[in-house]
Amino acid sequence: MDGIARAPFWGMQDVLRYIYNAISGDGGQSVVAEGFDRLISEANHSALLRRRRARVILSRVRMLSLLCLVAFPIGFLPDFLAFDTETLITIGVSRALIAVMFLSLFFGIGSGETIRDAYRALAIFFAILLTFQGMSQPLLNLTDLSAISGITSAGYVLFPFFIVVCIGIFPLTVKEAFLTMVLFSLAEILILIMLPEQGNPFQHLGILLSLMAVGILCTVSAISQLRYMASLVDQASIDTLTNCYTRNSGEEIIDVQFKIAKREDSPLSVAFVDLDDFKSINDKFGHEAGDKVLAAAAAHLKRNGRGSDVIIRWGGEEFVILLPNTDAEGALKSIRRLRNTGLGKRPNGTFLTASYGIAEMKSADVNDWQTLVELADDQMYLVKSQGGNDIALLPATQSETTPPEAEEIA
Repeated sequence: MDGIARAPFWGMQDVLRYIYNAISGDGGQSVVAEGFDRLISEANHSALLRRRRARVILSRVRMLSLLCLVAFPIGFLPDFLAFDTETLITIGVSRALIAVMFLSLFFGIGSGETIRDAYRALAIFFAILLTFQGMSQPLLNLTDLSAISGITSAGYVLFPFFIVVCIGIFPLTVKEAFLTMVLFSLAEILILIMLPEQGNPFQHLGILLSLMAVGILCTVSAISQLRYMASLVDQASIDTLTNCYTRNSGEEIIDVQFKIAKREDSPLSVAFVDLDDFKSINDKFGHEAGDKVLAAAAAHLKRNGRGSDVIIRWGGEEFVILLPNTDAEGALKSIRRLRNTGLGKRPNGTFLTASYGIAEMKSADVNDWQTLVELADDQMYLVKSQGGNDIALLPATQSETTPPEAEEIA
């Protein structure tokens, strides 16, 4: 039996890996857990990806709302040539009502940039389209596909396909796309139930199955968009040497977290980190050795920090650590642990140290994130002027000048 070749068997993980590679275009490369998790749920997205994705979704909802605002009134012209007066009046009122809804949605989106704003806009957009379908199809009695004549009637029959195609326009996660398809399918079943009883049930079932098939293809398109968006965000926002966020992307993340902290009245701390006497490494051992020390220090910061902390390369040998939902005391405890653990060694074997400055939003009573970072920077310079290898917290705290022991440094 051992000599008999066994047929290949794919487990669920292999299936998911195949789907991921097909969507991402990674071919035979191994699945990166973080990348796959980001496709599954929004909960695994960074603050930067959430903001970029929200902006894209909101801008596309605005664009589609504007197109629908123009298209729905224009659609009254073929209706005028196809329907009787009574039907025409009802359809005309419905179109005018839908146009007003899209006008309200277009201006109602405003300057929203959170994922909640994006969800709300998406829900309203699809609800408006489904409302028009629910109003028009039972009214027009389009129950027998073989009896449909004319472009106008065919357009109303194909309208639900237009709705489901819209799903593929937005970058959605697997959970979001699945939930959208489930809600859409339930709405379509309800609309089909509302149609006159003399309608052919097999035709209704065929329409529903066709919509689901198109919806699956559009869902793949939506997930693929998210995959490439996440990849582009990573390329544009990650510093290649340290694998930390770049300053531009870091500023955007701080801005998002600062607004969230203000809105939710939660604490937010920032730590400014400057490696001590780093210039001497470049001068004595060369820039290549300096790059290795810098990359190692960043790796220590990321490995020994908390999972919720955001590490940003601010410039040169300076880093900013963003600590969401962390008060001054918690930030001091976290940074003290980083300092005591160490940042690696210099090329000559001595321990690499840094100067740390901490500022917390609520205790500092600031109204913008720039001031918060500046205050942390000021604290760092205070430590630097006193010889470095210390922590300063705003307001001033007890000195942390005890150097890390050799056995405590990883």
